[in-house]
Amino acid sequence: MKRSYVRGIDSIRAVGVVLVLIYHLFTDILPGGFFGVDVFFVISGFLVTSLFVKEEKDNERFDLFGFYARRVKRLLPAAAFMVVVTLALSLLISPDLRVGMREQTAAVFGWLTNYFEILTGGSYEEQFLPHLFVHTWTLGVEMHYYIFWGALFFIISLIHRRVSGRIEYLNRFVYGMERPVVPLRKILFFACVGIAVFSYLLMGARFPGLEDPSPVYYATSTRIYPLMIGSAFGLVTGMRAPARRLPVFAALPGLVISMFVIVFMARTFSFSGSETYRYGILLVSLLTILALYCALSMQPKRFFGDIGVLAWLGKRSYSIYLFHWPLYNIFRQMGINGTGLFREGTPHLTYTLISIAVSLSLAEISYRVFETRAAPARQQMARQQQDARIKDARIKDDRIKDDRIKGRGLKSATVAAFCVCAVISAFTLANVPDKTNIEEDYKHQQALINIGKMEQYNNYLSELEMNPVAMHNKAKKLPPKPSQAGKDDDTLDLEKDSEQVQEAAEHAVERDDPEGPIKPIAPPGGANVTVIGDSVTLGAAEIIQQTLGSVIVDAEVSRNMGSGADIIRDYVARGELGEYVVIALFTNVQYNTEPCTNDTIGAIPKGHRVIAVTPYGYDYMEDTARMVRDLPKFYDFVTVADWNAAIRDHDDLLAADGIHMKGDDSRQIYANLLAQAIEQASKKPAKQ
Repeated sequence: MKRSYVRGIDSIRAVGVVLVLIYHLFTDILPGGFFGVDVFFVISGFLVTSLFVKEEKDNERFDLFGFYARRVKRLLPAAAFMVVVTLALSLLISPDLRVGMREQTAAVFGWLTNYFEILTGGSYEEQFLPHLFVHTWTLGVEMHYYIFWGALFFIISLIHRRVSGRIEYLNRFVYGMERPVVPLRKILFFACVGIAVFSYLLMGARFPGLEDPSPVYYATSTRIYPLMIGSAFGLVTGMRAPARRLPVFAALPGLVISMFVIVFMARTFSFSGSETYRYGILLVSLLTILALYCALSMQPKRFFGDIGVLAWLGKRSYSIYLFHWPLYNIFRQMGINGTGLFREGTPHLTYTLISIAVSLSLAEISYRVFETRAAPARQQMARQQQDARIKDARIKDDRIKDDRIKGRGLKSATVAAFCVCAVISAFTLANVPDKTNIEEDYKHQQALINIGKMEQYNNYLSELEMNPVAMHNKAKKLPPKPSQAGKDDDTLDLEKDSEQVQEAAEHAVERDDPEGPIKPIAPPGGANVTVIGDSVTLGAAEIIQQTLGSVIVDAEVSRNMGSGADIIRDYVARGELGEYVVIALFTNVQYNTEPCTNDTIGAIPKGHRVIAVTPYGYDYMEDTARMVRDLPKFYDFVTVADWNAAIRDHDDLLAADGIHMKGDDSRQIYANLLAQAIEQASKKPAKQ
């Protein structure tokens, strides 16, 4: 029984889009909701390859360029609609989010967003100012799959068609009998399996050496295997009930259970976890195949079909996916900064629900106006049959006429809005800033740090000129061997430690009057401090130096705890590590932060005290902050500077990304917090 549509497939597709929505909007609920993308990929591979086989069989040829044209017609209009709407709305938010928008837009229309993010160092999870079009990396992977698999299918089918006749002739001539030629489907099936295995092994080989798995997650070469798994299944069954189908009593529970297991995996897996790349994505792909097999097994059954709400979501899943991410980030910025219809500090749930509602509305418009124009032959045939019935029976149904008039009105209004947004988009792209305010501030702060380093170097040269022997011996002196000194939990007063941390966080915010600037708090006199930090620390470098006095601030953009131990060893080898070592490398989180933290603390020699600074910003940083707060349980010479607690009630002092500082008040809070922590650390023992 030949079919051009599989009942139940829209419900499966809806599960995928819901997983992605929850992952992007409520990450804590489904930290592995990105698995929804793999559900899309498998379904796409299955449908495309099934149609390949049907076309090749019916027409005895495969129209490659016609296929490419259909794919572009299917994907491009809705993507263009999303881009112009996003660019127009982006004028309502901070210019920081529009930096690099020209390149991002070009990547969308060039189907290269996935490699654009890899080349620019983009992280799928850890974008402080997320690219509004980063989610279109999936379009890049799909289009690359269409180009590659379409061309390979065309070449193999062409060779098979031309060679099979000659092989049959040779078989009759040599063997005197007909011998079957290897079927085209079998050849293509093994090609799919081979490509999928290669892609899976490549992902496994590349993942272990990466601090951030985003390059493996984005790259077509490592992400194509769910599509090829779907293609292999499409070659086996096509869009028809399989010869060996499951009975109803097994197929229906199998479909439900496979979807339940995928949701369970989305609840338990994480983006950075190695298990995601070792077997998680593969298992989700195979579970999706199981769901499709169960759906195909029940195709002739009249009782089986898509669930209403899920069918609606599934049909519009492409447009929902396109719109939800940029709208969420735009509304989020408006809610945080109190622009547009939002008040400052609008709750997360409020602007999230609004972004969902607007996404669904725009997805409905996109589906009706742009996607149904490129609808499959099934929908076009249904319209033609309806027209014929109306004409033959001479039906004069006012409701049908009204619906058609409304449909034409919707299309006209959408096209007009599209043109207006396109003009605004052109203005937006023409006025994109070159750098964010944060980057400009980094440049200034980094210059100050470099000046300080140059002054220290000049002082060293002066001392070397005055007493070369003593300075030479000092520089060459080896540090003590690092130790993992610490005390057992039962010897530490953890309750008192916690109270001191909270008190320091509260005292970091002190004003002479309620509206005046934050006043500085001086650390213990003569404190010798080395601050090793990331971009957050870099933003406060100048005020840290003014507040703490005798301090070396060594901070750079994009640092994380993975580089901490090497930086410490470098300072120790030069004999320049201060008595108080501030470690502020927890903002750019990575999957192995905890062992890297222990390595960094272990690299600090005896006689030093450590101050660890908690991060603040995205939800996933809360786990890191809790880990930092627990460090004194294992190291009695570690003091916590709880930036997370100090800035939580003052996040209006942060930049558009909700992480970095804007203005001197937030920087002074940070510097005061370090001063308070140094004072606490002076009352603790040094590392033994």
